[in-house]
Amino acid sequence: MEIRTLFISYVIWLFFVRYLTITGLGPFGSFARDISSFMLGKGLGPAADLMEDQAGGAAKTWFAHGIFWFIIAATLSFLQMWTTYEPNALHSLGAIGYSPSAAETTAAIHVVTAFGALSMMLMAAGFATQGRLTNGRMANEATTALIAFAWSAVVAAGLILAHTDLIGTSSWFELPPVYYILLTFLALPLFVNHLLTMANSGTPVMIPQWFIVMGYAAFIWLGVVSMFLLTGENHTLSWLLVKVMFGGWLLSQALGIAHHVIPSALGVPLWSRSLATLTLFGTFLTFSPLGAVASVPSMGAFMQAMVAILLSLSLVPLIATVVNLTKTASGRVMESYGVKFTILGVILLIPISFGSLFASVSAFGGANELSHIASTLDTLALWGVIGMIALGSAHSLFPQVTGRDLFSCAKTKMTFWFATIGVVGFGTSQFIADYVNHSLSATDVSLALEEAGVSAAGAGEVQAFAAIMFYGVALAGIFAAQNMLQGSFRGTLLSDNAPAANVTTAQMAIGGTTSIRSLLAAGAGVDTVLTVDGGSTEGRISLADISPADEVAEEEDAQPEEEDEEPAAEIPANLSKMLKGELVELAKAAGVSTSGTKSDLIERLSA
Repeated sequence: MEIRTLFISYVIWLFFVRYLTITGLGPFGSFARDISSFMLGKGLGPAADLMEDQAGGAAKTWFAHGIFWFIIAATLSFLQMWTTYEPNALHSLGAIGYSPSAAETTAAIHVVTAFGALSMMLMAAGFATQGRLTNGRMANEATTALIAFAWSAVVAAGLILAHTDLIGTSSWFELPPVYYILLTFLALPLFVNHLLTMANSGTPVMIPQWFIVMGYAAFIWLGVVSMFLLTGENHTLSWLLVKVMFGGWLLSQALGIAHHVIPSALGVPLWSRSLATLTLFGTFLTFSPLGAVASVPSMGAFMQAMVAILLSLSLVPLIATVVNLTKTASGRVMESYGVKFTILGVILLIPISFGSLFASVSAFGGANELSHIASTLDTLALWGVIGMIALGSAHSLFPQVTGRDLFSCAKTKMTFWFATIGVVGFGTSQFIADYVNHSLSATDVSLALEEAGVSAAGAGEVQAFAAIMFYGVALAGIFAAQNMLQGSFRGTLLSDNAPAANVTTAQMAIGGTTSIRSLLAAGAGVDTVLTVDGGSTEGRISLADISPADEVAEEEDAQPEEEDEEPAAEIPANLSKMLKGELVELAKAAGVSTSGTKSDLIERLSA
């Protein structure tokens, strides 16, 4: 099948979804919203009552399933790396019938990592992000939470199928194509739920929401197009499926979450909306360099040149992402561990993308000279970039959907350092092992060593060290799961009514003078319509009309009279450098509200 036809169908489908999103489910209007609401709710019959339809319930359930599969996927990846060094390490399991081949192990890791651990955690973060940017909740929380159990069951079935003779040779899509259609069937109501949530909110669609919705569109396209694999082996189709899975699905979801987590955790806007828009369009209209293991043995010179150009252009939005998000953090990374995880994943995106670019160009119709490092690059892309952003979303958004902080700051630190050292240590040592083994396996080198009577042992010890380093990622998943589970029951309450909705006031009437601080605290946003009662005959507010003296007088009038009866708590000067838990304790001591984001707490304590 022609890659041009496939890619054109992909782009047309994405533009159609964009049209649906902008027009609120398209020309069907209210009918489409009503029928979608019915199918997601009462249309399920008694199954709709199995889960409570409460705000944050869907994201909480998906996070729980995602971190469970995260531990399993990281453990299986570690076992594969260790058995590469010591093939008989799991030989004793053969007594109970477990003796998978290398292809079966690889297929199992692919399905559990890509479609289980990372997909479920990113989807959970997407539900939390969507709720925060709209009306505080998804259009239907109960059905979305219920689908998490069905999705986990399908992933478990894929894990079993991967250990059978049903697997094929298509990279990352080894299972029968019907399996991916089943995942698409489960993703369809989630996709409709996102569209319905945005259509009912009446607020403008933000950049993170665009990433999330377009990513679901790419995933649905994956399932449908994968059925063409039934017609026989198609290297071009397999190559494109891998590129869309890495770039259009996993990376797009991760970038959408990163564009929400960093600004919201730090209480600052994105540094550049133009760069964010460039990232959005560039992610879906180019071929992602990630997924370097996919290859096409032969291809015409013209298509080879076009693909190389689109692969090279894909670096532009990735570089724009790194610049935009690092400038947004602007030296405040240490304030939140959720931001630390996310920024680390974003920064690692640059070297991994450059390496994957060269490997992908070589693998598409070329000699595939860099095939020996392709698998390592894919592993780093999954765990170093997407995995880090997924952990960042869990540490930042999971407390918001449960209404409680994570249980232990010490476990959060351990999670961060184990994951960081694990990814960096694995990457550096595995690249050494890959290049040494590749050099020793070359024909000329082998003949020269044989003539010299030298026996080369390879880089087995370095591979063992790489596996040990990667085990830190599995430990990080265990610590994160413990922290999330304990925190959901015993963590510090964020507010009395959690999870709190992030609602922007649509209209606001103003009388007399006020300040920008007061407007924002009252719920005003960039699209809030302000009605001025007096003070301006043209219905506009001038910054010159708001003097500092008026603002000081307004703040003094707002102070309660009972303040004189008790001594005020001492407020440190470096509030921005404190963790949110410390700010909550300080707010309790000062007698102010402990709800809201970190920036809200700083604002109340500084007032």
